[in-house]
Amino acid sequence: MTTLFINGSPNKNGNTVALAQRLLRNQGYETLHLADYKIYGYGQDFLDDQFKEAIQKVFAVDNLVIGLPVRSGDR
Repeated sequence: MTTLFINGSPNKNGNTVALAQRLLRNQGYETLHLADYKIYGYGQDFLDDQFKEAIQKVFAVDNLVIGLPVRSGDR
């Protein structure tokens, strides 16, 4: 069984990734950093959009883990 972790944080070495590493520590998995892809908003059509490339990885795995940072206050 294959597992894909989607990191929704712009930080590739932050708390979201650290939590996924602990959760998936005894399993083989691949990480997809959304920050590495150019994905536009729904309804926008640009030639350099990489949504299809990213979504193909989602459909190619058995398990999907999505990590998103929780932020409070303005930065």
